[in-house]
Amino acid sequence: MRSIVLFTFGLLFTFTGNSQDNLSLTDAIAIGLKNNYQIQISGKNTEIAERNNSWMEAGAAPSITANTSYGLNWSENNNPASFIQGRSTSNTASFGADLNWVLFNGFRVHITKAKLQQLEEQSLGNAAVVVENTIQSIILGYNNVLLQQEKLKALSNVVGVSVDRFKYVESKKELGSASTFDLLQVKNAMLTDSTNFLMQELAYKNALRNLNILMATDVEKEYSLTDKLEHTGELLSVEGMKEKMLSNNQTLKNQYINQIMMQKDKELAKANLFPVVSFNSGISHNITGFDGQGLGGVQIKSSGNTSLSYYANVSLTFTLFNGNKAHRAFKNMQIQEEIADLITEEMKLTLSNELLTAYELYNARLAILNLTNASLETAELNLKLGQEKYEGGTISSFEFRDIQTAYLNTVATQLETTFNAISAHADLVRLTGGIVEEFGK
Repeated sequence: MRSIVLFTFGLLFTFTGNSQDNLSLTDAIAIGLKNNYQIQISGKNTEIAERNNSWMEAGAAPSITANTSYGLNWSENNNPASFIQGRSTSNTASFGADLNWVLFNGFRVHITKAKLQQLEEQSLGNAAVVVENTIQSIILGYNNVLLQQEKLKALSNVVGVSVDRFKYVESKKELGSASTFDLLQVKNAMLTDSTNFLMQELAYKNALRNLNILMATDVEKEYSLTDKLEHTGELLSVEGMKEKMLSNNQTLKNQYINQIMMQKDKELAKANLFPVVSFNSGISHNITGFDGQGLGGVQIKSSGNTSLSYYANVSLTFTLFNGNKAHRAFKNMQIQEEIADLITEEMKLTLSNELLTAYELYNARLAILNLTNASLETAELNLKLGQEKYEGGTISSFEFRDIQTAYLNTVATQLETTFNAISAHADLVRLTGGIVEEFGK
């Protein structure tokens, strides 16, 4: 019997005795923004988009190619009428360079450069969404650790009361004023509370490991969270939030970029309807040699014969008819642009509905939070009075256990309600595009 009490005290000591590094919510977000793998991947994609956003990539510069070749030929001529007799060899070496520059192709270069700019903006927008989601996840993960921690503290208090009650009834039994039945009842309550404590401790450790994953740190790292699980209700205007959402929501801003990119794709399709004007220029240097015999056995040998040639021309290419493929592509891109506009309008409507739903949910959770705060005050007072009455012998152990259970349930409800209010508020801030400004400073 004594070993059970000592084990229960050991649980409480384990919970309260560990030395850990301090961690605030601001620190957790800073660590997550620095280490999160998805943010790093988004950063790499943005780096690629930034490098591609250049006039060279758009095709503004001419292309220059160099070429070289060397040829060696052997021939055997036994024709008596031929000037060259017997075996002969000839070699040719050539070196050259060609320049091709598209002077006009329906403003494709400028359109492509504008599209590359939008691709960079899109990459930045996608990275911003990842940052927002990471911040929101860390907020919820951090407060979930606080939630499980506070539940664990509440259970540790209940376990402490259960141990004191067990010792109290045990001493009364030794004096003959309590029965074995009473002792078994309080012992069973103490064991149940100890079991609940162990399960809650597991939930707390799992929540902490999940937070470490969100911060991309060692999952076995333990922290002492310095912030409190609390939320102060704010007066929010749904019209003001809707205006902020339409201008600041990152997902909607990304869709605006998609609309612009569709416009650029349409312009590129239109560029195929214009002629292409190109300038081509090049230089070629040839070196030839010959070694053989002429009539009468005269040795003929020459080397180093060179020739240098240049060329320059301007060409115009215009597709007169290709089955109207270019026209169909342009018309299709016009339709794709209209689809993008419809998607944007649908997204605005969906986000407005999400905002209104989140706003009403937040207000409901605030009201519930105020009610549970009042219930918790009542439960705490009821527990204190119940313990005094139990020790005074005016209520039974069964009645006191009911009071104790009601207190624990009220604490859990109040903590979960606080967490729910924090979650609803974070969702509202993200929808209105202010989560980075408010939490990612």
